[in-house]
Amino acid sequence: MKLLDRYLLAVDKCYVQSLNDPEAEPYKSKYEARKLFEELHAENIDEESDEIKKKFDTLDLIEENNKLKFIIKKPDEYLNEPSVTKKHRFLVDLLLDYHIGTIYSDTEEKGEGESHLQSILTAIEPAVNHSLICSLALNLLNQLILIRTSYEQYKEAIEIAKRADNLYNQSLSTEPYLLRELIEIDSAIPTIDRRDEFEQIYTYTSFFLAQIYAKLDDKDQSANYCRLTLERQLDMFHGDNRKHFDPLDWATNCATLSQYYMTKHDYATARHCLMCADKMLENVVSNENLPERTASFKRCWIKYAVNLLSDSSDRLLQAADRDVTPNEIVRSLTIPKFEFKLSLPPASMTCSYVLDYEQARQVFLFAMEKINSAKSYFVLDGFVTDHVELCQDTSQLYAKLVFFESNIDRKCKMYKRRIDLLSSLCKEISEEHYLYLVRQLLFELGECYSILLDLKLEQKEDLHTIKIDEKISHFIQSGISTFERFLTTMNDKKTNEKPETYADEYIRPVLLAHFYMGRFHSKSTQDRLEHIQQSLNQYKTIVDYVEKHPNALEHIEQEYTICKEMTNLLPLKLEKLRQAQ
Repeated sequence: MKLLDRYLLAVDKCYVQSLNDPEAEPYKSKYEARKLFEELHAENIDEESDEIKKKFDTLDLIEENNKLKFIIKKPDEYLNEPSVTKKHRFLVDLLLDYHIGTIYSDTEEKGEGESHLQSILTAIEPAVNHSLICSLALNLLNQLILIRTSYEQYKEAIEIAKRADNLYNQSLSTEPYLLRELIEIDSAIPTIDRRDEFEQIYTYTSFFLAQIYAKLDDKDQSANYCRLTLERQLDMFHGDNRKHFDPLDWATNCATLSQYYMTKHDYATARHCLMCADKMLENVVSNENLPERTASFKRCWIKYAVNLLSDSSDRLLQAADRDVTPNEIVRSLTIPKFEFKLSLPPASMTCSYVLDYEQARQVFLFAMEKINSAKSYFVLDGFVTDHVELCQDTSQLYAKLVFFESNIDRKCKMYKRRIDLLSSLCKEISEEHYLYLVRQLLFELGECYSILLDLKLEQKEDLHTIKIDEKISHFIQSGISTFERFLTTMNDKKTNEKPETYADEYIRPVLLAHFYMGRFHSKSTQDRLEHIQQSLNQYKTIVDYVEKHPNALEHIEQEYTICKEMTNLLPLKLEKLRQAQ
């Protein structure tokens, strides 16, 4: 059997058969492949073809510090160079060592693997742009990027990636030979196939860069390389190189990219990414993850709608505050920053900021359709967290839509729907198993009662009826009991005692719960003396906590000022009420 044939068998065992190794022996095929690659060092190389001899004419092999290395020979430069066979043997040995080093790295022997790969890099670095070496070099740099990343040494990984980036850009006019052709050049392989393979290697580089910049929290660079990776992968999809293309993976990354542009308030580009993700799903023939991803993409659309309504209301508020037009605050972007090469249907969702209730309602209805569809997969029995988050999205959609509604009756009805939804969930979710979710739901529910109370008090000014007074009393009691239950979830599970100190993440919610309860008590017209005393107690609780824990002030500075004032004013009010009795 020829050297090339044995090499291809080892490659297949290392990168294909290893995917099916049993859990008990996860590296079985890798170890067998490493042994095969090591044995190939002793195999004789077949006589060189004229084509490979010609390629070696521009490569010289020199010795430096007792180590051999390749350099590129200048045209017409005469060197006392070694034979083609010696150069070829050395290059094949480097190729075999590359695979051996990669196997070490893959089998959790990263130190040994990196040592092998660095040694190879030293031997080829002066000649990395040569057509016989550039593919090996780019593959090798990608492996070193992975190793540095596995150690969470992201800045070092970036520096290696920059070298890979530079190598790629300097090799644009080079015909890069495949790794297998370092053993025997195959004249039947078209130039475009060699180039496609090299482009695929660099696509991995850009993908790694997107991941590393994300780890370094450089969102702009991460998004840039993510876009570049998606564009390059899409070129494979449209070409004849689909074997490396995974449509579900591409769609997922494209949907993820949309979230970045959403945070940049670029809804045109975010929408384009989501539409492309949906379109690419049509090319997923069969995949067990498809239903889950489809539902997850709908959740991306929901976030899009919530954020668009939120940004639209903020824009209108700022315009009103400054007495300018909304476009003077921020102009709607209607053209995406880039367009992936996919044929898309007409958009059914706007990317422009909304200006009135009717426009907001269209966004709301679009998002509700996505929520109902996503809920059919993320059912409460089995996907508790996901289902609750979808219900929270529904609640937030009503909250955003209310801004554009001017009719108090309709505003009250929207808040009543939020309350019904959140109340139902609070009864269904196990506090023991999903405490953090129950806390979120209770706090949001308490806020809903507070806002609905304010709406009813506003309504009372125009229409004072016994029925409204009863509803106001009901909302006050419901709001107080909701926040009391929220605070109870913070108690020690064994003693049921309130903690003396709250974790930083809970300081503001806990103190705000007391603040809301103080407001609820102050609005009650029944048992006035008792409620004002309770209101004072809540405000004093906040003041006392901040005085004992000065660092808490930064979490509730604005409300603390009000509480201090109330602890001075309410005793006077209580005295007047007692005197009136």
